[in-house]
Amino acid sequence: MALYEDPEQNEDRALARLIPSFTGFRVLEIGAGDGRITRKYATQAASIVAIDPKAEDIDVLRAELPGVDARAIGIHDLQMPVRSVDVVMFSWSL
Repeated sequence: MALYEDPEQNEDRALARLIPSFTGFRVLEIGAGDGRITRKYATQAASIVAIDPKAEDIDVLRAELPGVDARAIGIHDLQMPVRSVDVVMFSWSL
């Protein structure tokens, strides 16, 4: 049985309300997983750093979105320069 995580597209509407366009934004996505949400804005953003501790998920993201700086690390291991992103996203990350 297939799992449909957001058949009503609530995430899409919420994302569009919060950030109508990612054009030119430098994005840090925490808990990116396999890039399910990343795909929704990847063509617009100026740059994306996507992190997730699950290496197998990050491998999928890298394969599908080679322009994304995808890292198999947790937030505690992330090192980035101050003010290097404009938007920080958490999706399904606890």
